[in-house]
Order: sequence, then C-alpha cells, then structure tokens
Amino acid sequence: MLKVAFIYAPLGHEVFEENLKIVDEDFGRLPPISLAYAASIAEAAGHEVRIVDANARRLNVEDVIRELRPFEPDILAFTLTTYMFRQTTRWMRELKMAFGIPVVAGGINVQLYPAATLTCDAIDYGILHFGVQGLPALLDAIEHGRDPVGLPEVVARDPNGSVIIGPIDPVPNPYLHMPPPARHLLPNALYHSIVSQRRNFTVMVTSTGCPMPCRYCAIPSRPRYRNPIDRVMAEIRECHQVHGVREIDFFDADFFVNRKWSMEFCQRLIDEHLDLEWSCRAGLDRLDREILELARKSGCRQIYVGIETPEPAALSLLRKNLSMDRVRERLQEMRDTGIRALGFFMIGVPGETHASALHTIRYALSLPIDYAQFSRMIAKPGSDLQKELVERTGSDYWEDWVRGLPVPSRVPNLWSTIGEDAIEAWTKFAYIAFYYRPGYVLKALGRMRSADETWRSARTAMRMLGGALHFDRSRKVQSGCEDREDSTTSH
Repeated sequence: MLKVAFIYAPLGHEVFEENLKIVDEDFGRLPPISLAYAASIAEAAGHEVRIVDANARRLNVEDVIRELRPFEPDILAFTLTTYMFRQTTRWMRELKMAFGIPVVAGGINVQLYPAATLTCDAIDYGILHFGVQGLPALLDAIEHGRDPVGLPEVVARDPNGSVIIGPIDPVPNPYLHMPPPARHLLPNALYHSIVSQRRNFTVMVTSTGCPMPCRYCAIPSRPRYRNPIDRVMAEIRECHQVHGVREIDFFDADFFVNRKWSMEFCQRLIDEHLDLEWSCRAGLDRLDREILELARKSGCRQIYVGIETPEPAALSLLRKNLSMDRVRERLQEMRDTGIRALGFFMIGVPGETHASALHTIRYALSLPIDYAQFSRMIAKPGSDLQKELVERTGSDYWEDWVRGLPVPSRVPNLWSTIGEDAIEAWTKFAYIAFYYRPGYVLKALGRMRSADETWRSARTAMRMLGGALHFDRSRKVQSGCEDREDSTTSH
C-alpha cells in the first residue's frame, strides 16, 4: 500500500485566458472533481489517500508541506490544465523538493501534450484517458519496484530519458469502472460558484465529449461517454445525504443532448423528493417547453447557454449551429417556466469590428436572460481554431507554453479585425453595460437568498467597476499608442 497525496494547487489568472481577470478570480471555489475521481480510483486499488485542496482552503506551499509531514506520502499527484501548467509545476517542484518522492500528473494537459508535459523535470509520470487502468497499474509498479514504462495509459521516461506514451485501450464506458469522486476527502462546505445560492454546493459530470462541431471549443474532440442514470442517481443521493449538498452544477458540455436520458433523469429526481436545486449547460436548440417544465419541476434553477454572437457570418465560420430566430423564443420559454438563463457571449469573433462588438452587447441586453458572461475569443488548446493557428503561424502557442519557451502574452487572434486591446475594452464595457443597469440591480438584489451571496455579488461588482475605470484611465494616459497597436496586432 502506498500513501498518495493529491494536491489541488491554487488557480491564478493568466493574461492569455479568455475571461477577464476579475471574472476568473471571483468565479468561485469549485471542487476538483477530476482529482477526486483519481483519488477514488487509487483508494479503490487499496492505497491510502489524501486530497489537499489548497485552492479552496487558500493554502500556500508551506501550509501544504506542514499538513503532509505527518502523513508521510509516497507519491504526490496533481491535475494539470494547460492554462495553469506553469503555476502548478512551480508547486510540484517545491513539494517534490520538500519530500523527495515521485510526482504523477493527470488532467487535460497530459491528454493534449503528453510528451511536452514530461519535459518538465518536476513530473515523473503522466496518466492518460480516465486513468481507470493506468493509475492503479502505475501505483502497483512503483510499490513493487517494477519499471512502469509502456504501461497502458501511462506516460514515463525510459532509461535514456525518452518519453514513452503507453497505449490507450479504453473500456467501452469508463464510467462503469470508476467509483464516484472521493468527496469524503474534500472540504465540501467551502465550495460555491459566482451564482450559486445554497450550501453545500458541488459540481458533477455525467458525460464527456460533445456532438456539436464548434471550432472554438476542444470538447467535441474528446471521446463521448455517458454515466448510466442509476449511477448518477446514487452519486446524487450520496452528495445529498452524506455531504449535505443542496445545490449541484452539472458541467456536461450539453446536459440535454440525449433527450430520453435527460427526461428520465428529471423524472427520477422528482420521484426522489430531495431538497435539491441544480443547474447545467445546454444547447438552446435542444430545449422546448416540455423538457423545460420537467426540468424546473425536478429542481433546475438555471441553464447556461452558448449564444456567442448575433453575427450570422461569424456563427457560420465558428460552426456554431444555432438558429438565431429561435434564441429569443427559447429564452422566453425558460423564463416562463421559472428557469434562469445565463448567456455566454464572445468578443473578437471572426470578422469582429467595433460595430459588431457593440451589436453583440446590445443584443445581450435585449434578451430575457438573468446573467451574462462575456469572453474574449481565443484559440483554446485542442480546438479547431488552435489547429488553424498552428497551420497559419507555423508554431504551437500552447505546446511552447508547456515546454517553457517564450510566448507572447496573448494568444494571436487571426480572425478579428480589431486588436487585443480593443477586444479587452469591449469585454469590460459589456459587463458594465449588462450588470449596472438600474433595473437589473434591483432584480438582482431581489433574488439574493443569503448574506454570503449578497456579499460575493457586491464584491465582484465593485471590483469589476473599479477595473473598468482603471482600464479606461490607462487608455487615456497611453492615448495614441493603442490605436497603432490595434492596427498591427490584428494580422
């Protein structure tokens, strides 16, 4: 038996991210579900496991070292995203130096850049796919002193230092072979999102992948699996009865992609009679009054929908299959059934001009939605836009980032006709225009359900306003330089 410490390092904003710094910092404290799945797999294999969520608990490296000393771990394990790669590997180095033990990394970045990931000397092994086979096999090999090079789902260095990527032999549905996430090892009372209203709050994932071909998203390229509904209901009961969860946010790319599954889920949840509310993400074209009414009856409070832009040409270039004629109708149906809508919008889409950016903001203001999130369009790791960026520039921004090479502060946007500075300005203006309407403020105050929620919302609002004013003053100070930069960086 090994002692395995799973560490969730703090998340800090990077300037290249699509969200504004304030939005990222105030988005919430979400449970590290992928890490909790890995912990449950290791625990089921007979190992002693700890999870230290340094992000939610606001711990620094020294705090984590002190906490882990009595545990005396044999392995340190982390989850890696591409955005947070350099921040997380700094934590890896310090903890590895403190304990002198192997470091294992999993997560989406290992899937996208397995060889580049192991160019970081702090990482000894990587885990691919779901880790159902790879993680237990790797831990068993380490425990018994066997060479793990070549094991399925394992990335490791051979004696010559070459990175060897083990084969992936996926089972038909990995969900059938995974225990539920190890929430018993998480500080469940600390989690919340920027729009959550009840404690305890958690997130769940019932499926992977997405059938939609949107070019700005990496999810369509991932394998598609769905957790059987009996297993989902069992996990919900555990969350509710054992961990005191009263609100769940389902992070599936499109929760209603399988209508039969979704309607059965809603009915099963109704039959459970749980004191529980939930939210999810969904494609507007998949929603209608029947499923919305059933979802609301089962406790659905809000649905996050991708609208992105009202510009038909941009939607076509992004392969965003959305009928704009139906957007307002569907959103009104959501409001009529008592479900709140959060609309996702992007600034900097293909062909974006100052006029089209303003059109997007005005369009968002005109829709019957309760929340809006405005982001800069970027070529995300693993997306089709990122593949096009590699083809057109001859370099992979994200692989260079992972390998520790110099990269520009912003991911190049080759599709918009305005520069990065203007995209940032319009994104900030969009938040101010949407959330600072007097009528909206009064409605928002009316739906607050706790002092904690009110405080979080007020803090974010003040930070957003302060950031926008600071940004506007800085643009005035720099005056003419910005326009000249915009005219060159957009190509």
